[in-house]
Amino acid sequence: MAIIFTIDNVCVQRLFVQKKSQFLQCLVKPKKNVLVSLGWYDPRVIEGIGRFAREAGWHLEMRSIFEASPPAGWRGDGLLVNDTAVPRLSKFLAAQMHRQPTVLIGANHLASGFATVQEDNTAIGRLAASHFLERGYRHFAWISLNRGRVERERRTAYEAALAAEGADCHFLEWHHFRGKTPQTWANSRIWLAQKLSVLPKPIAVFALDDLLAIDTVEVCLDAGFRVPDDVAVMGVGNMELACECAQVPISSIDEDARGIAYRAARTLEELMNGQMISCAPIVVPVSGLVLRRSTDTFAVTHSAVAKAHAIMKAQYSRPLVIEGIASDVGVSVRALHYAFQSELRISPAKHLERIRIQVARDLLARKNLKITEVAKMSGFGTPRNLHRAHTREYGVPPVRSPRGLKSKGE
Repeated sequence: MAIIFTIDNVCVQRLFVQKKSQFLQCLVKPKKNVLVSLGWYDPRVIEGIGRFAREAGWHLEMRSIFEASPPAGWRGDGLLVNDTAVPRLSKFLAAQMHRQPTVLIGANHLASGFATVQEDNTAIGRLAASHFLERGYRHFAWISLNRGRVERERRTAYEAALAAEGADCHFLEWHHFRGKTPQTWANSRIWLAQKLSVLPKPIAVFALDDLLAIDTVEVCLDAGFRVPDDVAVMGVGNMELACECAQVPISSIDEDARGIAYRAARTLEELMNGQMISCAPIVVPVSGLVLRRSTDTFAVTHSAVAKAHAIMKAQYSRPLVIEGIASDVGVSVRALHYAFQSELRISPAKHLERIRIQVARDLLARKNLKITEVAKMSGFGTPRNLHRAHTREYGVPPVRSPRGLKSKGE
């Protein structure tokens, strides 16, 4: 006797769908789940992280950025955090530190033992000092409101660079003054106005960041000081909207927030893939100085240097020669060289080159021009000459990015 087995067609179809689904799940690699927790909202940091996340195929958990509190007990594949000096982030990180790979962004951290990617605060301080010295200033000041590693590193480098050239620095630091006075916006402005009023003029002021630089400009204007003629002010961060819309547009050192965030994300990917990373901070080079009106002046006392500078600024696109400039100023070439070295510590030719480099950087950052056009308009004549000069000054050739001039490889 034969036995016949029958199988329901519906069951066969369900079994096929189930197996197919399991097969497809094996083919689709799950995304790494990364939490981004920031002490403050900076769109440039978000952009840098997001650019790498798209390349690496991450899932970003970002609700804590907008809800202002990190998710307690969160578990995932990786964690990116900036400014653990913020108490809520420091507490959160202490609870999370053993649960997943973690990378800290920036230098302001109470936590230790983690991979860290940060700005080059030493280079920032030196660049500020160099800029002011090149413009002939003899009086300098540093302004800050808060203690911290960032403040200490920038101040130390700024002071050391000035001291190397025999210059002293006035330190205006709220935490040395306040005593029992509450640190409010109004109180800090009153304090700053009092301090600035007794400083020698003209003076070059380096502020801890762009926001403090903007406050300094407003205090100066309210007190009747001209910016930059009496007080030149520089910040750090190059927060474009804030700097450009200030009462006097703020010159600022761009520490490359996007590049720092991108490098931090890349470091986290390496950790999540099992690579060993040193706890020594990874320092990202600065992008450079963005010159705006708050420091766009020339504090020299030598009339020949001032006249030569005016000629260079007005005629940089022409094929200038130092002999011709000296003749127009009414001094010998040797006398002009001596005056420039005495006032600015550089030669007239180097000063002209730096003027042209700054013009080229501005053109590349703000206009949709070809490199050949930029070289001609800035007075270099050829891209080769521009390339060489920029590399001598910044260590990298000039290239354009969608958001302006960036160093090669950033």
